[in-house]
Amino acid sequence: VNVTIHPNKYLMLSAGQFISSKGHCESFGVGGDGYIPAEGVGAVLLKGLEQAEHDGDQIYGVILGSAINHGGKTNGYSVPNPKAQRSVIEDALLEANISPRLISYVEAHGTGTKLGDPIEISALSQVFGRDSQDIGFCRIGSAKSNIGHCEGAAGMSGLSKVLLQMKYQQLAPSLHSKTLNPNIDFERPPF
Repeated sequence: VNVTIHPNKYLMLSAGQFISSKGHCESFGVGGDGYIPAEGVGAVLLKGLEQAEHDGDQIYGVILGSAINHGGKTNGYSVPNPKAQRSVIEDALLEANISPRLISYVEAHGTGTKLGDPIEISALSQVFGRDSQDIGFCRIGSAKSNIGHCEGAAGMSGLSKVLLQMKYQQLAPSLHSKTLNPNIDFERPPF
């Protein structure tokens, strides 16, 4: 759940220059200078696959692996730690026992910041490009370009987007990124 109940949040974000000057998130787009907060709530029911099948549940997805870590101290609020990002991706793939080459879509954090997005793509590219020289085999997107950053509910909004894309076999477009961030080399990575 993420709910904003007081305008001081926006005053603080504006004063700190964290909020987008254009009023929308430009995930992986040129000119991204901040994010837009969003409100959201979501829930999923997690159940073992065998039990879900036994109960006749509608199954939207199966979690093969997961990982969590913390980036620790970085050079700023909107600057992620590339080593920590790479590590958590490697851990999740190891637990799932799956090659990145078999993954066709990644729902990225993609807040639309000049430094954050290139660092995220770099970390992902290091992991996804390690076992394959193939390029362009994996689509990438971020729900933040569509609805904003749900902060505490950001993971749930991204998960919901992935599950809906799988259900309808259709990718939701990333908005506000027709011209890509020049600090991201999309010619070489797998994305």
